[in-house]
Amino acid sequence: MELTYQKKAKLVGRIDKGLLWLLNIEDDWIHDQYGDSYIYYGEIHSSRDRFHPVSTSITGYFQDGETGKWIRVIKGVAEFDIHDINSSWEDTIENLVSFKWVTGVYKKYRRSV
Repeated sequence: MELTYQKKAKLVGRIDKGLLWLLNIEDDWIHDQYGDSYIYYGEIHSSRDRFHPVSTSITGYFQDGETGKWIRVIKGVAEFDIHDINSSWEDTIENLVSFKWVTGVYKKYRRSV
């Protein structure tokens, strides 16, 4: 089985819900039934976990193909501010990524008297 770290996908969701769901690029979105909706075409990138090519429950970062902006996706869902969706998108992926460094080194210092 071939696994991947990125793929073309789309984020879709209703304007009033504050959530965007990850769908495969070829999957249909029945937006007429759900009212006004957002649809973003782009690419999902997994930070460290590989996933099946048709999976939609991915945790990673989605880059909009039109604007190049990024949003964090957790288990296939991205949250946004319903009053200003643009504030939920970042210009660079670096603004979304945080690093934690574990060195495994422990030093005990003796207090001098």
